[in-house]
Amino acid sequence: MIVLDTNSFSSVFDSNCSDNSDFCYVLRWVLKQEHACFVYGGTKYKCELRKMTKYLRIVNELNKKGKIAEISTQLIDDNEADLKRICTDAAFDDEHIVAILNISGCKLVCTKDIKAMPYIKRKAFYSDMKVPQIYSGVGNKDLLNVTYIVELKNRC
Repeated sequence: MIVLDTNSFSSVFDSNCSDNSDFCYVLRWVLKQEHACFVYGGTKYKCELRKMTKYLRIVNELNKKGKIAEISTQLIDDNEADLKRICTDAAFDDEHIVAILNISGCKLVCTKDIKAMPYIKRKAFYSDMKVPQIYSGVGNKDLLNVTYIVELKNRC
């Protein structure tokens, strides 16, 4: 299970993208690893996803193959609001990513957003106090393993 930040869509899904060689492993892992999937949910993420029109066909195909897991929008939105109350830093604009991780129990995220990483790693944001791992390039390829196949919580 992996949450895919929309800033990484082109890197993961577009073989012509300059850094696809760093991120193509994410898609390969999801497609080949039994029970692996992309995890998403919440109003903000869905709005970002709708803007990624170039990749909606791919997302729909992955969904048909059972490689997409949607998590409760209401629970994610509520957790996002809580996170924004806890942390008022102007730089913290990826609260939806943290909320998806927290509410779903997913412990792996793919992002290229360096400024989001300290917030994703903030232990106090997670109800189980377990911090997720971040795939940010081929140097993290070893994270793509069965350890991160988890029983997701709050699926739709």
